[in-house]
Amino acid sequence: MGAADERVTQLLDRWLTSVELHARYVALDDAAYARLQAWPRHERPSRWVVDLARTRLLEVRRLLGERQARGDEGFAEALELMAFLTSLLGSEHVERFIPLARPPEVVRPRSRPAPPETEPADQTPVRQSPKPAAARRTEPRTPAATRATKARAVPSRRQSAPALQAATPSVAAAAVSDKVTATVIADAARLISWGREWPQLAGLIARLADRPAEAEVWKILRSHRAQIEATARWPRD
Repeated sequence: MGAADERVTQLLDRWLTSVELHARYVALDDAAYARLQAWPRHERPSRWVVDLARTRLLEVRRLLGERQARGDEGFAEALELMAFLTSLLGSEHVERFIPLARPPEVVRPRSRPAPPETEPADQTPVRQSPKPAAARRTEPRTPAATRATKARAVPSRRQSAPALQAATPSVAAAAVSDKVTATVIADAARLISWGREWPQLAGLIARLADRPAEAEVWKILRSHRAQIEATARWPRD
């Protein structure tokens, strides 16, 4: 199986999983549907649209399986290019589509972050043994600034634990970021090869499936412009 076959197969599997979830969501009311995940702006798909999408997806998967069995890698590449051109040239009603639905275990609950717990060190009660009145008169008092400095010198466990967690980077998030960056670079090089100008790239790439927002695309393009221009095959005049 070639790289294009693998990409198209994964894309069809994601779409089919999404359509199966939408078939279950049809029975929900609008309020329950809106709470499932952070949907993009769209017209809610009806049952017959979901059923039609499922039928067409199963048909495309069958055709792809037959071509893969014959060793035809060009069919998957043609499907990939057609999907790209459809989103680039043929999308007129951008709100009339079936958004990608993720399984419940993948969707993160939308909840407000809890305020950080703070434990002032200078408010900890300190038990002291009673002393005679005469001793308190003759004993020199420790300045308040010195006590505050000693209290701040020893951090509490609650204050040190979040700092250690923040210092440890997430390997999974870094891997996802690298994959998205590589995808955007490949899209930009392909668009330049097709004659698109640099100011058009971010808007076109952001409209593709599974791509970041346009502002994030611009950051990637600016950071890797030299690599993109070196990789792209510039069209001949």
